[in-house]
Amino acid sequence: MILTADMSDKEIINDFKENYAKVRKLLDEDSKNDPENEPYLSKYKAKEILNNMREALSRISNSNTSLDKIKLDSMLGAVLLNMGVIDMETEELTSSETILREAEDLLTPNSCKPEIVITLINIENNLGILWSNRDEPGKAKTFLLKAKSLYEDFKCTLQMPLPIESIISNTCEIAAGDFMILEKAYTLTLYYMAQIYGSLKENLKSAIYCHVTLRRQLQYSDYEPIEWSLNSAALSQYFAEQNGFFQSRHHLAAASTILDQYEAKLLESESNDDAYLARKETFKHRSADVARCWAKYCLLLMTASKARLMNDADRLADAITDMSNLELEDNENICGGDIKKLIFQDLDVTKYESKIVDKFLLTYQDARDVFLCCQTWLNKAKEYYKLDSLASDYIELIQDSSQSYSYLAFFEEDDERRAKMHKRRIDMLEDLIKEINPTYYLQYCRQLWYELGEVYSEILNIKLDKLNKSKEKPTPHLLKKVNMLCEKSIENYDHFLNSVKDKNGEMPAKLEFDMIRPVISAYAFIGRNSMKRIALDKNVQLNHVKKSYDSYQAVVDICKRDQEAARMMNEEHSLCQEMVNILPLKIKKLERESVS
Repeated sequence: MILTADMSDKEIINDFKENYAKVRKLLDEDSKNDPENEPYLSKYKAKEILNNMREALSRISNSNTSLDKIKLDSMLGAVLLNMGVIDMETEELTSSETILREAEDLLTPNSCKPEIVITLINIENNLGILWSNRDEPGKAKTFLLKAKSLYEDFKCTLQMPLPIESIISNTCEIAAGDFMILEKAYTLTLYYMAQIYGSLKENLKSAIYCHVTLRRQLQYSDYEPIEWSLNSAALSQYFAEQNGFFQSRHHLAAASTILDQYEAKLLESESNDDAYLARKETFKHRSADVARCWAKYCLLLMTASKARLMNDADRLADAITDMSNLELEDNENICGGDIKKLIFQDLDVTKYESKIVDKFLLTYQDARDVFLCCQTWLNKAKEYYKLDSLASDYIELIQDSSQSYSYLAFFEEDDERRAKMHKRRIDMLEDLIKEINPTYYLQYCRQLWYELGEVYSEILNIKLDKLNKSKEKPTPHLLKKVNMLCEKSIENYDHFLNSVKDKNGEMPAKLEFDMIRPVISAYAFIGRNSMKRIALDKNVQLNHVKKSYDSYQAVVDICKRDQEAARMMNEEHSLCQEMVNILPLKIKKLERESVS
C-alpha cells in the first residue's frame, strides 16, 4: 500500500508499521545472508522501501491531515535515520550526511518531546560516527556532545521517552522497555565519545568515558559478560601505566568478579552440546587473557616502584597511586572532576582487591607478595596458552615471568640470593629458546638472546662487585665463573647481532629505527664484558682486548653511517669513540709483551 493523504490516521500508522517491519527484517535478519557478490542486497531493498515511505510521509505532512505533527515528524525522522545509516554502511558518506542533517533539522525544534528524543540522539550519534569515519574526530565530537546534551536536557523534563516502535503500536502506551531504549542510545553516545577522545589523544578523558560506559552497562544489566570483562581489564592497563593502581586494581577485580558470575551460570547449564562447549572454550580463553592483565598489573607496579625508589628517594612520602595528582578539565561533568570516583559502586570486588596492594612497594617483602601474585596469574594463563599450540603467547608469558624475577631481585639485598634469581631467569629463557625455531619466531629469539646477554651481565656484575669488596685472593673457581659469565653474555649478544646481519655477515647500512638502541647497546655490552674477562696469558688477553675494540668500533661505524643513530645514542657513541681512541695503545702494549 502507498500512503496517501486521504487515508485515515489508523491506516497511515498501520501502513507505516507494516513497511517499517519489512525494513527492520531486511536489515536485522536478511542482510546477514546476502551473497558475497551482492553484500548490500538487503540494505538496498530496505532503502527502496524507506525512500517510498519518505516520499509518502512528506506528501501527507504537506496535506491537511489530522495526524499529530509531532507523531508524523517522528515517523519521518525514523525513516531518514535508517536511510542515513544504510548510506553510511554502503560507503555513500556524502548522501548519508545530507539525509542525517535533514533529519536533524526536522527534529531539533521539538528535541525534548518524548516521541523525538531517542531518534534525534541516534541521529547525532551517527553524524559523530560519520565524521569519525572521515578522520575528523574534532567535528565528530561536536555531534556527540549534542547527543549528550539532548539526553541530559530530556532527563530534566522527567518525561518518559517514546521510541518509534511504541508510537506506531496504535495504543501508544508507554512500555517498560522504552526507558531502556533511551538509556542504550545514551550509552552508545558515551562509548563513541571514548573513541573520539582516543583519536584526539586525550587519553585520560577517553579512559573516563570508557569507565562510564562500562558502569552504565552494569547499572542497566546491558552487557555481555566476557566482552565486558575484557574491556574492563584492558582499561585497567591504561590506568596502571599512569600509576593509577587504585583504579587499575579495581577494574581488574571487577573483570574477574564478572567472569566468576558468568562461570557460575555456565556450570548451571552444563551440557555436551556444541554451543555449550564453545562457550566454555571462550570462557577459558578470555579468563587466561584477564589473568595476563593481572600479571601485567603486578609487573607495572613492580617497575614503577623500582623507578620511584631509584629516582625519587627524597619524596617517598608523596606516593600517589590513584591519579588524584592529575589535572582533569571536566567541563562535560563526566566524573564530577574526581578521578577517584571511577569505581563500580554496586559490584563487590573485595575478594580480588584484598589479594594485592595498590600502593608503591618499599621493601623486599612488599615486592615478594606482588611477585607471588604475578606468578599465580602467569601460571593460570599458562593453563590455556601452551607452547605447542599458542607459541607466541606462551613465549610472552615466560618473558613476563623472567621480568618478575628481575624486579624482585632489585629489592633483594643479599648478593647470593639476587644471583640465584637471575639464574632462575637464565634457566627458563634457555629452556624456552631450545624449543623455538628462529625461522618462524626470529623476533622472539632476538628478544630472548638479548635478554640472556643482559642477565648473564647482571650476574657477572654481582660476582665482580663481591670480588672487588673481598680482601681475599680470588679462587680459581671464582675466576673461572667470571670468565664463563663473560663468555655466555657475549655469546648471546653475538647471536642477537648475527640475526640482524645480512647473509654476508654485514650490518645493514641503515638500521631499522626500533633496532638502533638494542644493536648499539649489544655492541657496547660486548665491548665492556670482553675487557672484564680475566686471562693470565698475554695472547689470550690480547684477543679479549681486540674483541672489545672491534665492538666499540662497530658502534662508531654505525653512528658514522647513520646520523639518526648517532643522535639517539649520543652518550654510548661518545663512550665508544673514547674507547676506540684508547684501546689501540693497550693492544700495542700487549703485542709487545706477548712477543717478549
